[in-house]
Amino acid sequence: MASNPGLLTNWPWNKLGSFKYGILVPFVAHSFYSFAAKEIAERDVTNFLVLPFLLSRMLHAHIWNLVSRRRTAIGKNRIVDKEIDLDQTVREKDWDDQILMNGLVLYLGGMIIPGASKLGLYRSDGVIITVFLHAGPVEFVYYWFHRALHHHYLYSRYHSHHHASIVTQPISSVIHPFAEHVAYFMLFATPIITTILTGTASIVSMFGYITYIDLMNYMGHCNFEFIPPCLFSIFPPFKFIFYTPSYHSLHHTQFRTNYSLFMPLYDYIYQTMDKTSDALYEASFRRQEETPDVVHLKTPNSAMYHPRQLWNASSMSEQQT
Repeated sequence: MASNPGLLTNWPWNKLGSFKYGILVPFVAHSFYSFAAKEIAERDVTNFLVLPFLLSRMLHAHIWNLVSRRRTAIGKNRIVDKEIDLDQTVREKDWDDQILMNGLVLYLGGMIIPGASKLGLYRSDGVIITVFLHAGPVEFVYYWFHRALHHHYLYSRYHSHHHASIVTQPISSVIHPFAEHVAYFMLFATPIITTILTGTASIVSMFGYITYIDLMNYMGHCNFEFIPPCLFSIFPPFKFIFYTPSYHSLHHTQFRTNYSLFMPLYDYIYQTMDKTSDALYEASFRRQEETPDVVHLKTPNSAMYHPRQLWNASSMSEQQT
């Protein structure tokens, strides 16, 4: 929770627990039935692919989290030298709420927006429009919206919930109150809605864009540095259009710097770039691998558990004792 929770902090299905996935059942059933019952030319292919896409997003997050936790444990290229405590694990256990919300919007959008459920596989013009809309309006608006979230009024009611995770892990990137997620979704939907309305959208441009956002979010919160320095030495302007995990980690430890989304350009323009960004990046690459002296586990298998499973296992263990 934020330090002073505001309106629409909790997700609408907050009290449903694991039963929240049942919200998607009618939409999944309808999409599968329509796909099977209609002729090939009339099938709503996009709607049919929503469920596999949502499952792939969950797998994507799971893989990033496993890799990040392992790298944090062995110390190689580690950025922040602290442990992830149980409070953070509990706070981040509902990381998949945003995937559930995206699924609902994708299904409803396919039913409401003409042609949205029957997109072609690929259109180059739609991909180009998506790239330019993200690099321009989306990144620019996000920068100023993010700075606004650090104003004490919005920060105490919403954004402080995200910043409670000083030592970030990939799923920390999607831990926000419901109202904040709605605002992000409206912003990130701009390229998708634009391409749909202009008839240039495709399965690749829509699902590819969402996957790109996931990838960059998880990378920026993984707590180990792996972007090779050669990229910046070969092409120096790269530092203006591509952020690194250490760059965003500083935002979680310093709070008033490095506000940009994935392109540090606006931090350079508006002079909010943290002056220690390069030093932390270089220091992280010098961190050597180490062997932990001891690893505390609630259960023998909990090292490989997902945060939700880790929390459930911990609760069961405490109840038994």
